[in-house]
Amino acid sequence: MSVCVQSETPPYRYVTIEGPATITVPDYERDIRPTALRYLGPQMGETYLRATAAEHAAAVLVTVKPARWLTVDYGKWGG
Repeated sequence: MSVCVQSETPPYRYVTIEGPATITVPDYERDIRPTALRYLGPQMGETYLRATAAEHAAAVLVTVKPARWLTVDYGKWGG
């Protein structure tokens, strides 16, 4: 699997990772709930979890074991 995250405005930056991936069923308390709370905070995280509870049954967890990384930051280039 490969994943790329990039900025769309100059100076362009990106990071890619490549490696084998596994697809499993996520554990709600280990994977879903802590992620929601981390990014949304306690109150909004719990609100999000209640609003999306029906979708959790169909969720999958994709785990990538990075074997290769590539990063570029064109903002660091002299010019």
